[in-house]
Amino acid sequence: AQIFTPSVYYVSTMSGNVLETALRSVSEYHCDPGYLLYGNYCYHLESEDVKSWQDAEDHCSRQQGHLASIHSQEDWVESYFYMGKALEKTTNNLWTGLNDLLVPGMFTWSDDFEVTFTYWAPGEPNNHNGFSEDCVEMLYETGRWNDKSCSELNNYICKKPKAHYPAPSVQPTQYGCPQVGEAKCFKIFVSLKLKTL
Repeated sequence: AQIFTPSVYYVSTMSGNVLETALRSVSEYHCDPGYLLYGNYCYHLESEDVKSWQDAEDHCSRQQGHLASIHSQEDWVESYFYMGKALEKTTNNLWTGLNDLLVPGMFTWSDDFEVTFTYWAPGEPNNHNGFSEDCVEMLYETGRWNDKSCSELNNYICKKPKAHYPAPSVQPTQYGCPQVGEAKCFKIFVSLKLKTL
């Protein structure tokens, strides 16, 4: 669904015989091109390129982000349904930022956030057949997590905080207002932004 949401308001009021306009809302948040805003973060699903875990993390880092970290069931829904299933852009498993590269068996997020939520597939993590599986992918079919060799190739999700851009400082402008008895003249301008849900 698409809705229009106000982002910047200009309110004009009558002062004497002069209409004064002032900026009322002074900021908005948005994501860089290719990223989608959801909650407090911007997400980019790389569905056309596969990389090793480290190459994917490096790519996200160059974009001022990290591979996606998932801290709650709500984050999991954002990452899995919103970016993967809902957009149907990939049928491949996706790298997340979870790994145990520093200390085997002690999983951490690449963005240094604390691990507060896990959603392992049954029997995972398991270092399958004794191989060192230090990186974690989200399985496309179920959204559950699997440890995997970091050198394998996967699609991936980059995540970064939404950007805050203050609106430019605007000096009040003055316009003539028709004199009609004791009536006051008001005019409201609203800048609308199309938002896809």
